[in-house]
Amino acid sequence: MNRGEQNRQHLRRCPDNSAFKQQKLPAWKPQMTIATVLPGFFLTGAFCLTVGVCLILSANSVRDIQIDYSDKCSDCSKLRENSSNWNKECHCSVNFTLKEDILVSGYEK
Repeated sequence: MNRGEQNRQHLRRCPDNSAFKQQKLPAWKPQMTIATVLPGFFLTGAFCLTVGVCLILSANSVRDIQIDYSDKCSDCSKLRENSSNWNKECHCSVNFTLKEDILVSGYEK
């Protein structure tokens, strides 16, 4: 087999030099221009801004109640300091009343 025959045989195994077979179609490459990038950038920013405003507004409507029960349950913590008391039960309960009603919006049980 001479050099010319080897070259022809190699060319037979190659795909056609068409844009489809070589995967050089223009649809495969995104066209990144200012006209296509800026609208996407601003739409993403507007979406994130809207979500952020909604989160801030919903967080402002949360009611916070703080009840300090650290001194009321100190007996249970002292009981647990000794490892020989691992099987003894200790119940801690704190009674409290709300000064004003909390309105619930959403799932109620």
